[in-house]
Amino acid sequence: MDEAPLRTRRRGPVIIIIALAVIAALVVGVLLWRDRFGDGAEEAEALAAALASGDFAEVPLEGLSADAAAEEHERVLGQMLEATGEQPTVEMADAGSVEDGTRTATMEWTWTLPHEAGTWSYTTEATLTRTEEGWAAELEPAVLGPDLTDREHLEIAPLDPQLGKVTDRDGTALYGPHAVRVLGLDKTQLEEDTQEDEARELAGVLGIDADRYVETVAGYGPDAFVPALTVREDDLGDYPLEEAADLTGYRAIEQTQPLAVERDFAPGVLGSLREATQEDIEGSDGEIVAGDLVGTGGVLAARRDALVGETGVNVLAVDDEAETQRSLHRVEPTDGTDVATTLDQDLQNLATEAIADEDSPSAVIALQPSSGDLLAAALGPTGQSYPVGLVGRYAPGSTFKAVTALGLLREGVTPDTTLQCPETATVEGVTFKNADSLDPSLFGPMPLSDAIAHSCNTAMLLQHDTVSQQALAEAATTLGSGQEAPTGLDAFMGSVPPEDEGAQHAAALMGQGRVQASPLSMAVVLASIQQGHTVHPRILADDESGPVDVDQPLTEDETSQMQDLLRGVVTRGSLDAFADLPGDPVIGKTGTAEWTDEDGELKLHSWVIVAQGDLVVAAFVEDGSYGSTTAGPIAREVLEGAHGE
Repeated sequence: MDEAPLRTRRRGPVIIIIALAVIAALVVGVLLWRDRFGDGAEEAEALAAALASGDFAEVPLEGLSADAAAEEHERVLGQMLEATGEQPTVEMADAGSVEDGTRTATMEWTWTLPHEAGTWSYTTEATLTRTEEGWAAELEPAVLGPDLTDREHLEIAPLDPQLGKVTDRDGTALYGPHAVRVLGLDKTQLEEDTQEDEARELAGVLGIDADRYVETVAGYGPDAFVPALTVREDDLGDYPLEEAADLTGYRAIEQTQPLAVERDFAPGVLGSLREATQEDIEGSDGEIVAGDLVGTGGVLAARRDALVGETGVNVLAVDDEAETQRSLHRVEPTDGTDVATTLDQDLQNLATEAIADEDSPSAVIALQPSSGDLLAAALGPTGQSYPVGLVGRYAPGSTFKAVTALGLLREGVTPDTTLQCPETATVEGVTFKNADSLDPSLFGPMPLSDAIAHSCNTAMLLQHDTVSQQALAEAATTLGSGQEAPTGLDAFMGSVPPEDEGAQHAAALMGQGRVQASPLSMAVVLASIQQGHTVHPRILADDESGPVDVDQPLTEDETSQMQDLLRGVVTRGSLDAFADLPGDPVIGKTGTAEWTDEDGELKLHSWVIVAQGDLVVAAFVEDGSYGSTTAGPIAREVLEGAHGE
């Protein structure tokens, strides 16, 4: 009777020990199971990296393959990735805690937005579940974007700013938004084997290069509209659009585009705005994106940022099936501002009309000496492959004798000093002659004042020992030649090689040899003489760069003598046709420079520079006659019109 109780007492501790061992084994098993798969934090970090890159190869997913996840990533974020041009930054902001085998991690997203619209940041939550095979992440649209539904995806829509205008000196708009029609072909309406024929027919109707348009059409996608020509609404009557409308696939799309107030208004001065090409984008180091406007040349290139403003963006959650969208993040655009130029629209039109009948490259430049303001820069209607008035490089001929005269005055020659004016003169074996238009009775001795008035070539070049090439170059610098082009203007400001010697130096004294000038640079030379200091031209009304600092500024005596010399050209010389103009005295200089065309035929550049009051006009015709014959009437017409004659 005593043994049974003893056995019972001994079994109790054994059961307890066994139970404790089982519990310990279970705990160890759980710990080992947990150790085997970790706590999911590492998988959450890997998910953050995959969300940024779209590569889910190293991330276990629940119910999705890595390829399917990448496709969903592209569906939801593809347009954002294309618009921004780079991956977002995704970081695990909070790993969360594990409850019932589930971890909810907080992901912090940051996108760098296009159009310099800053960044957009938001957070999403990603759920990871512990399975028998380890931790697996769930990938839903709401993990990729804030509160996205299953059918939504993200898009960036640009918000266009209001474009500023380019104005003339009086605030009249010269460049801004204009109604246009873009004419072209809709490839969705064309069979592939008919596209080339239709492209050639449309090119013929519109008068554009057929081979180039065929190539353009072929390069666009199968569903594209391919522009052929953009036409102002006011100019539609110049094209046979009824004939174009009969072509299969033809479309005319109404748009608004930035354009000059008139076609070909001040070419080379205003420049243009155009949509960025792929080449622009690739070469911009990320500063230019698709849809941006790029400024080309002149004022528009210099003040592009001010005119265009800053594009805004609207980040949208889009449901294509339901045709709905909602804004998630919006950055408003900053409208462009107006840019004032120094141009005078009336004078520009007057100058353009004055050379409307020229059949070779030609230009008129009008400048205000007191301010340096470029008032007009007109080009002839034909043969103009570039703005010759601004960037042309020509021998200035006898207009350059204004520079030579200053060099002579600085060497002690006076207006009354007698110079020799033979019919011909030889320097180092090279023979020079005077223009055929010079009256032979003038050959012989004459004062400097007459040599300038009648434009005697030999009188100038025979002074090659008096004025060195270096001194000639310094005189040109004093009168504004060779200075930097003004901000907002692509221009050649003249060149006098200081090292030339012998016959080249002698030729330079009469504006030939290697001396080069543009009509603008010669207008600046005369403006400097009229104003009494080196004039710096400007096209932007806010350009405050002011007069140019030079080593040898014009003195009062030099200014007075130079003005008298150039007044003599009008009162008794080659510009005597200007002597009867009412108002302030006219001063100026004619010029003729010989050149040989590609066929070896001798031609003449025709030049005139004149000043009256606070106005300088330079007229140039590439293939003309003597300055007084071809360029002279053009310059007179502008002067008369400017003063209301």
